[in-house]
Amino acid sequence: MAMLGLPKDDSSPSRRIPFAPFRTIGILLVQFVVFALLLLGVLLVHTNQDLSTLKTYTANMIRIAEINRDCSEAWKQHGAAAAMQVLAVDLQHLPPDFAAAGEQPQLRRLQTLAARGNPADLPQVFADLSAWNLAAHLHGRGLVLAAGHDSRYTLIGSVIALVAFMIFVIVTLIFFRTRILSPLRRLQGAMYSLELGAFQRVDEGRADPGITPLLRYYNQMVGRLEELEHQRRRYLQDLQREVHEAASTLMAQQAAMARSERMAAVGEAAAAFAHELRNPLAGLQVGCANLRREITDGELDARLALMEEELRRVSRLLDQQLRGARHAHESGQWVQPGEVIEALLNLLRYQLPPEISLRFDVDAQLGPCMLPVDQLRQALLNLVLNARQALDDRPGEILVELRRRDDGRISLQVADSGPGFPPTLLRDGIRPFATGREQGTGLGLAMVRRFVRSLGGEVKLANRPQGGATVTLLIPCPPPLEESTHG
Repeated sequence: MAMLGLPKDDSSPSRRIPFAPFRTIGILLVQFVVFALLLLGVLLVHTNQDLSTLKTYTANMIRIAEINRDCSEAWKQHGAAAAMQVLAVDLQHLPPDFAAAGEQPQLRRLQTLAARGNPADLPQVFADLSAWNLAAHLHGRGLVLAAGHDSRYTLIGSVIALVAFMIFVIVTLIFFRTRILSPLRRLQGAMYSLELGAFQRVDEGRADPGITPLLRYYNQMVGRLEELEHQRRRYLQDLQREVHEAASTLMAQQAAMARSERMAAVGEAAAAFAHELRNPLAGLQVGCANLRREITDGELDARLALMEEELRRVSRLLDQQLRGARHAHESGQWVQPGEVIEALLNLLRYQLPPEISLRFDVDAQLGPCMLPVDQLRQALLNLVLNARQALDDRPGEILVELRRRDDGRISLQVADSGPGFPPTLLRDGIRPFATGREQGTGLGLAMVRRFVRSLGGEVKLANRPQGGATVTLLIPCPPPLEESTHG
């Protein structure tokens, strides 16, 4: 039995599968060949026997003819007595089983006549020889007819065996082509498609059980390769994503380093600039103080007081810059945010053209907050000046609103009726040195965001539906300890 050794598979208990169709075809082929050989052998033996019998018959006929010839020549040359002597000599040399069963009477009469040796019996001798010759011819005719029948049967048997063998071979070829060659061709096509990257499986339905395990394991291999290909593609996608993220992170770090370098350069330039401004500012402060002592107009005195306070604030900022504390947090103090903002806006109104109105709307129940006053004033100053630059001396309005929210924060909103923020700023957010104005530095909003984030708040940018930009500062402002305790 032909066997096929297969890889181990826990799902199938059998590890060796017999080739049942191959075995059946082989056994049938061997049986057919043996039977055909036996049949042909029997026919050949029988034919050989017929040929041997015909050979013996032919030799007997020749011997009978020779006896008849010898007797006739002796009679013609030497007479009847000599012919009888020649007949006796020829009959003595015949083998015991020379004559067939139908020829025995003639042979015995001839032997009797030859033994008497009477020349008068010569006519009877020739008559018996003729009868013997006729009986031999009749016997030979029967042998020839029997040999002809045997030959015909041999030919018919050979033709039948040949036709049966051809039919068997054709059936075997059809089976081999449909059950073996066709699945193998499909397997070849699937392997070619696998080489091209297509994971095509082979149909096992019409395959021979002998090659079905091969097709099954090929399909399992293709399934495993397809799974590995999916894993490889996912790995490549993850790797590409990680490389992209790493590249993005590296570019962001490089951009951050570049911004840090620019900020460091700006800080050095600001420190030098602050050093040069200290003396003029000190002179302005002294001049304002002297003017306040000399004038008697109360309104002018209030204006000069605001100017003097702003000059002192600028001086403090310059001192912090020179001390290297530009990024340090200012100490907070309990103040009324509305009063601080209103005082700054009163001073800014003198810097705005008449066609630009500045309005301030504050919540009456706002209450005090712990805030760094100078940094708050600086942040609001940057926002109002940005709004004024956005209006560009065109008629418009700047609205400042201060509200307390339910989440414990205050909302400081600065809105204008200008063209609004560009889409890139709303999409990318606030970035240092990124500005949409030709004369802008891109540091105002960045400083405001840094101040608000240092307090734990957030900055929101938006465009108003009716036109203009809005900047909202959400700053934590918990109530004083006494109020939260008794409230």
